[in-house]
Amino acid sequence: MDWVEFCQKISEILKPWKRKLLFGYDDNKIIYTIAAQEYQYTIEDFNQLKQNAEHYDFKRYSICDGNTYESIVDLPDIDSRRLFSMGFEDKLSELTVRDEDANISYSFCEVSEELIWYIVKDYDITKRVFMRFPSSVFDRKCETLSKKDLFSLIQMITRLPLAVYIESNSAKSREQLQRYAKSFLFNIAYNFDFVFKAVTEIDDLFPQRTPLNKRRIHNVAELMAPQLSYKEELVEQYYMALASEDPFVKFIGFYHIMEHFYEEVYNEDIFKSVQYIIQHPGFSSKRTKDIVKIVDLIKKKTRQSKEEFQGSELEALELTLKKFVDISELINDLTEFNSSIVDYYKTSEVSFSKGDTIDLRDISNEKLYKKLSARIYKTRNALVHSKSNEGRANERGIYKPFDNSQELLMEIPLMRYISEAIIINSASTL
Repeated sequence: MDWVEFCQKISEILKPWKRKLLFGYDDNKIIYTIAAQEYQYTIEDFNQLKQNAEHYDFKRYSICDGNTYESIVDLPDIDSRRLFSMGFEDKLSELTVRDEDANISYSFCEVSEELIWYIVKDYDITKRVFMRFPSSVFDRKCETLSKKDLFSLIQMITRLPLAVYIESNSAKSREQLQRYAKSFLFNIAYNFDFVFKAVTEIDDLFPQRTPLNKRRIHNVAELMAPQLSYKEELVEQYYMALASEDPFVKFIGFYHIMEHFYEEVYNEDIFKSVQYIIQHPGFSSKRTKDIVKIVDLIKKKTRQSKEEFQGSELEALELTLKKFVDISELINDLTEFNSSIVDYYKTSEVSFSKGDTIDLRDISNEKLYKKLSARIYKTRNALVHSKSNEGRANERGIYKPFDNSQELLMEIPLMRYISEAIIINSASTL
């Protein structure tokens, strides 16, 4: 990132308040005004910071130089933020815990200028948006900043959380220092009931412009009286999934809606398969091999060994989707939500579960429902299985809540619209 790119990105970050700040820049400096006082950030300041930042190994919103490790951490949900008082944040910022035997110190701090430099470098001005302060709040926050340098201003506007900071007297690998940080965060959670997650994606810091939820009706006068009666147990799962902010809870809630019909559709399939054999003109109940054919079919379909049960569950999911979900309508729902998300499913595997890519537009493909089922089922398995067997973990994949939540979030629209189709198409007339 050179000076010009840096200035352009800072200009975009400060865009809502540029007039108030009298913000401007040229080839040599950035200027801005707070409470009638002018401040400058020069290209010499930038070049020195760039040199310092590039001294660190940057990875997933953490920096490390062998003796120090700094990682941005944040509270994972709104409820946690409500409970987390400013007074406790101040106490954490003042806290330093030292292990004299290992010569390791643990603390929390404001995000350093070097790490903010990498954040700005990763900032995509076409996709990110910041929540705006009311004008009076913005003025008050600016005036009360203890330091009014450019990076303190950026930190205030972007609402950057704290960073966990590990310092060692002897050189350590990134992996070692990261383990120290994770252990420290567990001790904080165990003793104070506050969970801090490591920020590993830009989406964890700044939301994208596309929201997860979109209202289908904006004018309340358009709402019609209901014509259908929906299965209560499905609606309860739907409410749970819709109300939760956690993509794990959302995914599992929507999956339970699909799971509700597994036994029903599977038994229907067995019945149809047996009926087909019996009604075939070549079938004879007087031939042993014909009877054995029926017996073998039922045994295969109802075998309860573990692997076969999982296989039948996958097949039941496919049958459920075939019964209740119209792919064309699913595409329409997804496209209305996000014009590019259907292409995302076509090109993007679910990395943590090895969930299959799926081209929903390939409606003539006889294996379309099978591939769609595989993507959903593999991801479900990665969420609910956490066995220590390494081979099994590599085969199935395991969901890591703080590492994979943003990727899982991309599966939620697919799960939601499938679940809604099942609820509606299984409903009865009022």
